[in-house]
Amino acid sequence: MTTSAFELLEKIWILDESKLNQTLVEALAQGKAVIHDGVAYWAEGSGKTGVIQHLPFKEATVKSVEEAIKAAQMTTVIATAASTCIILGALIIQTKYLAAKLDKIQATVDEIAKDVHSQNIIYYMDKITDYMGGIEVARTLLADRSLAEEIREVAYPLLANVAAKRNHSLSFIDNILSLARNTKELTNRHYELIVNFAHMMMEIMPIGMHTEYLLASRVGKPRMAEQILLDGAKRYDSAMLVYKGFLNEQHKALVRGTIGDKAEIYHRIEHKAESLINSLENQLLLTLPNGRIALPKATEKI
Repeated sequence: MTTSAFELLEKIWILDESKLNQTLVEALAQGKAVIHDGVAYWAEGSGKTGVIQHLPFKEATVKSVEEAIKAAQMTTVIATAASTCIILGALIIQTKYLAAKLDKIQATVDEIAKDVHSQNIIYYMDKITDYMGGIEVARTLLADRSLAEEIREVAYPLLANVAAKRNHSLSFIDNILSLARNTKELTNRHYELIVNFAHMMMEIMPIGMHTEYLLASRVGKPRMAEQILLDGAKRYDSAMLVYKGFLNEQHKALVRGTIGDKAEIYHRIEHKAESLINSLENQLLLTLPNGRIALPKATEKI
């Protein structure tokens, strides 16, 4: 996930710490508050329940993902993880990244489907594009915070639907990479298409899961939102290990000289994969505001 891919707007809304109320400041200091989608709640075990404060925001100018994350990490009152999640949430909702990525994935699906005549492959690819479409709907629902009450009836079935399709998509990674392993049966073009497709899935999934998390939070389901990220991060980590295993196998074939004329293609894929595996943005997208989630296996180098 690159800075240019985000197609950042110059202005986003960020937290205005000067307007946090004293109750929230004290709760944060004592570890008794948790923040989801711009709303501070009493944390489990704090002895209290409900909303502490809807966080105040102010308009800010940012020119890159790195700049936005750095601004979040310089906050003083609120936890860095929470600040970063707010920044990333704003970027997801306000940019065209998801729509652009969806178009690219659909184009790749169409290319593979032209010549790879497998009903199983096409079925799962349809599930993946359905998932991406659902995530784009979720982003649309999130666009106007004042509509939180009105979107609930639509959000609940949407969240259940995209969760099922997300699991289909992550499970499919092993299948699609197994096809790519059979390099003798694939043309160079199809080898690159299929591996790039798996790569794009791994690239988009953290953004999709974070969008699910934001929507669950927006409709007043913070515990459900947490569970989406907890489960999603675990499944994503497993899928990333499968992807890394495939890349390691291909690297060994390259060293042995058995990868054939696909060596140049593999080198292009390997370079992109290393950036993905070490992506700070993906790690942050799958981190709860209290910092509970990390992806230690997925961020190891190949």
